[in-house]
Amino acid sequence: MVDRTITLFTEDGKELIADILFTYHSEEFEHDYVVFQIRESQQASAAIYVPSENGQGSLEKIESEEEWQLLEELLADYCNQDNEGCGGSCSGSCDSCGSSCGSCGSCDCGDEANDGE
Repeated sequence: MVDRTITLFTEDGKELIADILFTYHSEEFEHDYVVFQIRESQQASAAIYVPSENGQGSLEKIESEEEWQLLEELLADYCNQDNEGCGGSCSGSCDSCGSSCGSCGSCDCGDEANDGE
């Protein structure tokens, strides 16, 4: 099973767990992005992913309005695609990874028990 979560820390040191919705590489901006949703909230956000030699990588803030616009469009497409996959009525979550839409089978965590059949 692939871990599709990241741990974030707020400025005051509070730990937040987020589910990775998708990743995207932009040739135009020459960046890799990770789009995620904070667990226990409807808040989605994104960051630039910078790989490191140890495989962990780091996240950097997105500064450009053009980059935010691109990612907002991609997120809207992702949400529309996700809703189409379950008829727009899915409110479940995957038992294995915790991401949304596990009850309609659209989770891609690789756990065959959650294939929606």
